[in-house]
Formats: sequence, C-alpha cells, structure tokens
Amino acid sequence: MPETTPPPAPGTPESFRPRYPAIEKLVDSEDFEALNASYGKAYDELEKLAKEKGVGGSRDAKKAMRALERVMDLLKYLLRLKYEFLAAQQGGEKSPQKKNAGETQLQGNRVR
Repeated sequence: MPETTPPPAPGTPESFRPRYPAIEKLVDSEDFEALNASYGKAYDELEKLAKEKGVGGSRDAKKAMRALERVMDLLKYLLRLKYEFLAAQQGGEKSPQKKNAGETQLQGNRVR
C-alpha cells in the first residue's frame, strides 16, 4: 500500500491555500500571446453584440466585456505583485526592463 502524506492540520496556512496551476504557469512564463489573441477576439465579438439593437443581449454583452476587463486587470495586478516579490527577495529595485512588463505584455481594457 503506498504511503500517503497526511492532510494539513486545520488552521495551518497550507490548509487555506488555493492552487491555480494554469494561472501560476501563465504568470511565471509571461507568455501572453495566446491570451491576448483570445481576449481580442472575444472582446471584438462582444462589442458587435453590444452595438446590436435589443436590450437584453446588449446588456449581457456589456457585462461580459466588463468581466473580461476585470480578468485582464487581475492578471496585470498579479504580474505587478510578482515583480514586487522578486524585488523584495533580491533586496533591490526592479530592473527598468521588468518594471512595467505587466503593462506592456498584456493587452486589454480597451473601452470602459
């Protein structure tokens, strides 16, 4: 019978730590080309739907557009945190190339 590790004790930090491997991999790799392409395509389609007549579909499309914008804001925030943590670990200032990487690599927030 294989040996299993016991689950973390209730109340320990590890017992409350959610894991998001896809997001972690994306932020670690900083390969946003596929994400930017998908985002642009989805946002364009939603813009078309938002401009069509009809209250329900237009309203829902605008809500979805705002949701996409929030996701991109969150990813930018995670990148910024990553660089702040790296700078704190190194005990120095971020390099100029990495300082605004989250702002340059991620597209998004076209129109609010």
